[in-house]
Amino acid sequence: MANVKKKNGFSLISFLGLAVMPLLAGGALGAYFAFCMYSSFINNIDAAVLSEVEIEYGHPITIDSFFSKVPVNTTFITDINQIDTGKLASYEIWMDCGGHAVSSVLKVVDKTAPTATAVPVDMFCGKAPDPETLVKDVFDLTNVKIEYAEGTPNLVMNSGKMNIPVKLTDTNGNTTIVTVPFDVKDDYTPPVISGVRKFEHVAKDNDKITKDDYLEGVTATDDFTTKPKIEVDYSKVDLKKVGVYPVRYIASDKAGNRTEVESSVTVFATYNGGATASQKDINKAMSLARKQLAKITKASDTDVVKAMNIYYWVYHHIYFSTGASPYKGWAKAAVNALNKRRASCYGRSCACKAMLDACGIENFLIMRKKVAGLRIHNWNLVKLNGEWYHCDVQIYIAGLAPKGFFCFMMTDKEIAKAPTNHQYKKSAFKNIKRATKSVQKWIDVYNGKIKSGFPYKKK
Repeated sequence: MANVKKKNGFSLISFLGLAVMPLLAGGALGAYFAFCMYSSFINNIDAAVLSEVEIEYGHPITIDSFFSKVPVNTTFITDINQIDTGKLASYEIWMDCGGHAVSSVLKVVDKTAPTATAVPVDMFCGKAPDPETLVKDVFDLTNVKIEYAEGTPNLVMNSGKMNIPVKLTDTNGNTTIVTVPFDVKDDYTPPVISGVRKFEHVAKDNDKITKDDYLEGVTATDDFTTKPKIEVDYSKVDLKKVGVYPVRYIASDKAGNRTEVESSVTVFATYNGGATASQKDINKAMSLARKQLAKITKASDTDVVKAMNIYYWVYHHIYFSTGASPYKGWAKAAVNALNKRRASCYGRSCACKAMLDACGIENFLIMRKKVAGLRIHNWNLVKLNGEWYHCDVQIYIAGLAPKGFFCFMMTDKEIAKAPTNHQYKKSAFKNIKRATKSVQKWIDVYNGKIKSGFPYKKK
């Protein structure tokens, strides 16, 4: 076998094989690995970014809205401060994710319905209230339309407890239904007016009858409404011209029920002691009368009971004194009697008139005819239980009548038979139909009582 000698020295092929090729292979592998890593990074970013994003109308724009998971070192490229989220629109938004730019479409939308709180309604049958009054604390970023969800309800004929839906709709069409509880009362009973009286005035008197004078002491009550509204119409009254003028009182409740009561103003040419008085004196008399009435009567009393209490009180508390009353108008005489508690028959009957007027009970002063040997005497003609009766609070001397006796609710025939003379000029009262049926068996003047069973008339 022949011997072969190895030749020592540099070999290019060996060098490439042993040194360069491994380096090249390692670099290529590293580059490939790096490329794969970067591609994966980019793919992850692209996968995390949302292609389309919606935000609520008026809400702020935040970076996390655009990604399922926000990449590190991510910032906005688009100037979001220039975007008005108060407008419904679409915008392309660019972002830098660590050197990689991505984009998404931002849509400003409004999907939030308005909110509100129901305002419970307690009302009477009548027109349905404005739906805007049925809710409070309304909140939405846009204007809200408020309406009945099922049309305006008919609350004129329907009553009871019910729930009525009210619909709220914002500018972008989002709706909310708010259920409002209603308690509708069936009220068709009008108010009752009390305290209305007739007025007197002398044409030459400078003291005018004012609106406050007309309304003083006038009240209205109702089964539902606490304080019914009261109005007075005296537009046809001419205080400078002699005559009788109408005055109308109108009371209305919350359900729209109305009551009207007629009164009048009689304008005289001159003063007459028994029939007229100045308004200033009348106001004083009314004030004193009401103070006393508050002590001896109740609002629930009938007109008969109120009148009996008045005559009983005057009989026992205003003492008879001849010549103690001024004859310068009935109201001045009433003020004198109520203040001094001493009066003639004229002053005592005037005190009764003041208190009857304050109660809204119609009445007239009557003067006895001048008959030889008889002094002038005064008493009252009063409308009670729907009819006109004679009432005389005179204190009679011993022998004419028992102590404590006075005439109350007497017919013409009965007053004619009463102690002393009660002749009067009937022609002056020809238009006033007096009662003819006696009620005396129910009258107890000695104790100031109306006995049970009194024949009250239905109103």
